[in-house]
Amino acid sequence: MKVQPVAMPVCELCDRYTIAQLKLERLPDSEIDKEGLRRQIRYYDSGIDRSLPGMADFLCNLLEINASIWDAEATIRQGLDADLGLSEIGTRAIRIRDLNRIRVRIKNQIADLVNQSDFVDCKMNHASS
Repeated sequence: MKVQPVAMPVCELCDRYTIAQLKLERLPDSEIDKEGLRRQIRYYDSGIDRSLPGMADFLCNLLEINASIWDAEATIRQGLDADLGLSEIGTRAIRIRDLNRIRVRIKNQIADLVNQSDFVDCKMNHASS
């Protein structure tokens, strides 16, 4: 069975675009397929209209917030959290939650910009605005 490409909301393209950029910049060569990531970046980028007012700023802000989330999660994701203590892990969890609120707000602003209001994200148990 041949799988057809699925259209993706622009806000998701932008999010995935910035995450792929971070992977390309931050992960060791031994852990990634650089050419594969470059193809992903080109694919995501092809669906982003950078001429829209504010799009460049949204992309920059999304890259920055995803980098901050990456940094906040790094120790835990690498399994190096045993010495952090529950208080520090809780502090990081709250920081990650707050950063994700900002991320969702940026993605929702992108959805509004490109008239894709059906794809506005609403996370459970916290405000996304």
